[in-house]
Amino acid sequence: MIFDINNGYLQKGKDGFEGQIVIENIDLSPIEGMYFVHEKDKNQYLWIKRRPILEYDDEEQKYILRPREPRWEAYLKKQENDAVPYCGEFIFLHFKFTIKGVWDKTDVGKKKKRLNLFIERAPMEKQNIINTINERNNKDVWGR
Repeated sequence: MIFDINNGYLQKGKDGFEGQIVIENIDLSPIEGMYFVHEKDKNQYLWIKRRPILEYDDEEQKYILRPREPRWEAYLKKQENDAVPYCGEFIFLHFKFTIKGVWDKTDVGKKKKRLNLFIERAPMEKQNIINTINERNNKDVWGR
């Protein structure tokens, strides 16, 4: 199931948390997720990344895991409110995005839940990379 321009999901599967995601009409599926607690701030995070590809290396005569291109990962911090349990930010294709995860019950009888992922491009004033490039281009063109 593929979503709109900037959406996805993550749900419990046989190999942990797995799902699909689309960012700016680029399908980055399949994805996988993992929970962890940060040692310093003791907050709970959800780490989401693209699932690696298993390839056979003829030279070494064994299978190796290779990261998928383009690479992508995001860290979502667990929030105190129930409305939006997970929030985070990431950079993809030089643009900053915000990502929010909201739990949704998929099958009430089995109590399965799915984390729906909603992604938005951050406003232009928060696009540090793009703004820096624009400033440099303006200085080069106008000699400031």
